[in-house]
Amino acid sequence: MALRITTEPMEQRQIALRVEIEPERVEQELRKAARKVAGQYRIPGFRKGKAPFNLLVQYVGLPTLFNEFIEPLGQEIYPKALEEAKLEPYAPGALDVESLEPLTYKFIVPLEPEIDLGDYRSLRVEEPTVEVSDEEVDEQLEEYRGQFSSYGEVDRPSEYGDLITIDVRSVIAPSAEGEDEIVVLDETDWDVTPDEENPMDPPGFDEALLGLRPGDEKDFVLSWPADSQSIHAGKEANFHVKVHKIEATTKPALDDAFAQMVGPEFQTLEDLKNNIRTTLAEEKKAESEEEYLDKALDALMAQSTMSYPPTVVEDQLDTMVNTLERQLREYGIDNLEQYLQQMGQTIEQYRDSMREQAELMAKRNLLISEIFRQEGITVTDEEIDERITRMVGEDSEGSEDSADTMRALRDMLKSGSGRSVLESQILQENSVARLLAIVRGEELPERPAPKAEAEESETEEPAADESATSEEPAAAADEASADEVSTDESAA
Repeated sequence: MALRITTEPMEQRQIALRVEIEPERVEQELRKAARKVAGQYRIPGFRKGKAPFNLLVQYVGLPTLFNEFIEPLGQEIYPKALEEAKLEPYAPGALDVESLEPLTYKFIVPLEPEIDLGDYRSLRVEEPTVEVSDEEVDEQLEEYRGQFSSYGEVDRPSEYGDLITIDVRSVIAPSAEGEDEIVVLDETDWDVTPDEENPMDPPGFDEALLGLRPGDEKDFVLSWPADSQSIHAGKEANFHVKVHKIEATTKPALDDAFAQMVGPEFQTLEDLKNNIRTTLAEEKKAESEEEYLDKALDALMAQSTMSYPPTVVEDQLDTMVNTLERQLREYGIDNLEQYLQQMGQTIEQYRDSMREQAELMAKRNLLISEIFRQEGITVTDEEIDERITRMVGEDSEGSEDSADTMRALRDMLKSGSGRSVLESQILQENSVARLLAIVRGEELPERPAPKAEAEESETEEPAADESATSEEPAAAADEASADEVSTDESAA
């Protein structure tokens, strides 16, 4: 069947592909649909399924018959139209029906993003220096001292952070003659810890406990503010406190014995300090590396031009929604819609709130993908084997069943979809490493020749016994997507 095809370029790397179906094919599909539908209706004067076509059309209407085949026919036509129009879609297209007479489909076909990195090999980004100060080492030492500290009784004036055992009685005097006083507190051997940052109620109670020694007694008056959440808001109370004991945190001395308490691998305090400095430097370097990659990608994005179809961002949003669903399931929440309703959002509102972040992530992913294309980065079997070993360990030395299971797992990861996932991960890591090497000004391998040049060279000097290999795992997915099209049912 010859197709009547027209194409119309659109913005954002999309193309409108219009396909008009010949009347003969439409008539054929209508009659086929009529035979299918006829058995569902009883038309007066005819046995079920035996009414003439024209009468059936009058009875059920043409839209009913069109609905029987219009989507399957569109799915059938789409790959043929792509082939005739010589289009290679980047992702599944969208189907719309522009008219029924003549039957005309409109496919929105997303095209491969166009990325121009500019002179990216000349890009340089200053790398921050990672330093660990003596103050940071001292802060970590104090944290360790806090972990190994203990409470002990002290005979000194109380301070913030002490554990104070007190008797306390607090009453609000009667507001009128004949009324009883209101007892707010009446506690014995009550343990309290004055806290400057998170004081107790009423305001001033923590501060009133400072400077007292064991055996001291104190009377004071405090009031609750008028806007307090307390039932005693706006009232004043008399307090009487007697201190029984004060316990304070005792921290170990900073010496070699303390270092040995922290870990048997530390013989001296200097060993512990050096370890703290090294650990902090590694943590800072990892954090700095992430920030440096962000700066490098931002700088590359600023000098690049890119055009991509909307599906790029929508796919990123799908990934983010799926990630949220997976995280919620880990917390025992199985329904994303109900969760978002409790947060006052719909799924569409959540997607809209994440769109800006999704667009940034999508652009960065496109830049990284273009880096591995431009640089000809590939994944070797050795890298795959090393990654698998890192994931599942060396071959098991246990039972034969265990060894067989490990071999089966390795084989699964070495081929098919398992290998594609590993290749994708390694490609991204290698591409990021190459970008960082570029912006640092490191020595780089020679870039591969452009595809057209390489093909011309191969034609002139064919190599013996070479087989074609796919260097991009995404290629298979792109090829599979060529036969897919999503539908806009409202159009039909």
